[in-house]
Amino acid sequence: MTYCDAHIHLARCSSLPPKRDYFAVSSCHTREDIAFLQDTYLASYGIHPQAVSPSFMESRFSSELAFLEALIASKRIVAIGECGFDFFTPEYKSTAKEQEIVFNAQLSLALRYDIPLVLHLRKAIEKIFTYSRELKKLPAVIFHSFPGTLREAVSLKNHGLNAFFSFGKPILNGKKSAIDCVSHLPLEMLLLETDAPYQTLKGETETYPDEIARVYEKAGEFRHLEQEQLSCEILLNFCRAFGKTVL
Repeated sequence: MTYCDAHIHLARCSSLPPKRDYFAVSSCHTREDIAFLQDTYLASYGIHPQAVSPSFMESRFSSELAFLEALIASKRIVAIGECGFDFFTPEYKSTAKEQEIVFNAQLSLALRYDIPLVLHLRKAIEKIFTYSRELKKLPAVIFHSFPGTLREAVSLKNHGLNAFFSFGKPILNGKKSAIDCVSHLPLEMLLLETDAPYQTLKGETETYPDEIARVYEKAGEFRHLEQEQLSCEILLNFCRAFGKTVL
């Protein structure tokens, strides 16, 4: 069977995934990240909200945005992101104004180049509803490790977004909102991920790429689907989210 990891940071992992029957979109945030892939894996690139600060805006924002646009124009990436909003800590929330400027710039590029957007949202799910008019113009919006409820996911879809909701190891850890979404969202809106090497469970120091198999197994249990059938469905969703020709 084939595994599709919708969100991983391959340049940060201590081991690489299997070479066969595995597809991934590696999320990149530095020039080193993107160079590491060497055209071997699909990539997204974005300015992460946690990287945003007043000093970033003064010294790096313009050059980072120009680099991102060059990657899009050369078709080096299949999506922009992850990008979005992170208000999880007081420190991150203090840069809300700067985060909005950076997000608006990346959204503008996504609209101009008609490219999917990968969203990172922590304590900011309500914020994204204010962008629904613009987001529904995009070919796809991928909600990485979707933090919201089933009701919020359905509402986003009802706002006209071509939305895909991706879930990883939190469904192994009993996160109720994620399990509810994986169990009940329309199957054609579902993606799976590891976010490796991040999103570790208690006692772990790293998430590994091959743990996507554990995510698939658990998602199959929640959906009451055999692994082969789930694999086929997720593969179709992966292609629709990131472009039919990505594979």
